[in-house]
Amino acid sequence: MKIAHRHIVRIAAVLALTAASTGAFAQSAEYRRGYDDGYAAGQRDARNGPDVADGSMSWGRLHIEEAEYGVRDASCNARRSVRDQVERNRGFVIANDQLCGDPAPNQRKRLRVIYRCGDSAPARAYANQGERLRLSCSR
Repeated sequence: MKIAHRHIVRIAAVLALTAASTGAFAQSAEYRRGYDDGYAAGQRDARNGPDVADGSMSWGRLHIEEAEYGVRDASCNARRSVRDQVERNRGFVIANDQLCGDPAPNQRKRLRVIYRCGDSAPARAYANQGERLRLSCSR
């Protein structure tokens, strides 16, 4: 009986060590995947993100200089969200609280975007809350 008990204890120890190493491997694989995803996102931001010279955010030839969502005395910086929507939706942006939150509860908000195409002069575009805005470099 003692011999059987020792074997059971050894088997349990081996199973516990195997489970621990498998869990550690799974965690390290998940960590690596997260690291790789973050690195890839950083590379995309470096390629399409802020220009070194002026801090604008670009999509192809279209550069987002500023994007502000809210009302006169309460607004938030929506530049990153506008750029993301422009990239995802082929130039279209929806002016809503998903851009950067609700900076002025119970008030009608407005999106103001200043952008430029390549080296052209900055252009301005506006959209009221709930409206769809098209930013384009085509003339």
